[in-house]
Amino acid sequence: MPRPDSPQHHGIRYLNDRIVVWLLLAPMLSVIFGCNWIQRKQGYNQELCRDCIEQSFTAQQTGNLEQARQHLEKSIKIEPHHAETWWNLAELSIQQDRYSLAIVELKEYLELQPDDPHGYLRLAQLYYLQNEYELAQTALKETIRRIPNNIDAIMLSGRLARKQSDHPLAMSAYYHVLQVNPNHAEATLELAEMLLAKHESVQAAAILRGLTRTNLIPEDESRAHLNLGIAYGQTERWEDAVEHLAKADAMTDQPTQRDRYRLAYAHYKAGTSQQALEILLKMADSEHWDSRTENFYATITGTIPQATYTPSVMSASHEHRSDHPFLKDLQVSPVFATDRLLQKLSETEIDIVPPEWGPK
Repeated sequence: MPRPDSPQHHGIRYLNDRIVVWLLLAPMLSVIFGCNWIQRKQGYNQELCRDCIEQSFTAQQTGNLEQARQHLEKSIKIEPHHAETWWNLAELSIQQDRYSLAIVELKEYLELQPDDPHGYLRLAQLYYLQNEYELAQTALKETIRRIPNNIDAIMLSGRLARKQSDHPLAMSAYYHVLQVNPNHAEATLELAEMLLAKHESVQAAAILRGLTRTNLIPEDESRAHLNLGIAYGQTERWEDAVEHLAKADAMTDQPTQRDRYRLAYAHYKAGTSQQALEILLKMADSEHWDSRTENFYATITGTIPQATYTPSVMSASHEHRSDHPFLKDLQVSPVFATDRLLQKLSETEIDIVPPEWGPK
């Protein structure tokens, strides 16, 4: 009979077999239980990160952007590889106009989500705002490669092309947008403005007329009427030009000096010089007066501008008088020397034309 400590004893053999099995299973079990622990920890961290993001949203709604950032930074400390947190940090930086920081944060996001086309689009937009047009183009290609008909991406490619003076590529991009969405307001307006710059007014007017018949936000509607008025002016349809420029003027809280001058000139060409004079006097009252406006006023009233510049010139035949300080030293007795008058008016006729209606 074998001794208990003999290698042949069945109890010892059983014990040895169990030890061998445990030695073989131990690494596998450690991996299994270790993975489960890591997954539980990661899941717990994910929940903490989401809580931080929600707290950040709440802070943003109350206008406390710095506190919102603190919540997101806490999330990054908990889980540095939480992509959603990096995205929200970038968006918060954009709200704070910290574009350089937003670019850094968005790159962190793309390291974790390298196949997200919207991440590349956002990065391209940020580079565009920073005037880094080549970097913007590189990022934008990643978006267009993944979603070729994304309108925001195509619009940005058109604007990049304009910034880089590649007008054919820009126009191609706008036409592409209109193929995807024929009523896209921004694409129509930007394309029309490019056509007007090339004095292709008939084509510009055609697409703008269609746009004005759609539901537009006030800003786009005003811009559409403004550009349509310019298009009609280029084809010398002055009454139509006045109609649409006046609509744009009525929809704008603070029309620019250039817009008011353009409307006055359209009135003058349409034969309604009295309305043109009223606009010019309003410009004088608001201290918007320069040598071109002076020459335009002289052309309408048939007077010669003073040799020594005064900010405003009034014809003696004009019954209305403004109390604007520019007019306090006004000499109301213009010189009507016929030969000098005709010569001066012929010299200033071209100078008073708005640039968009001037020679091609």
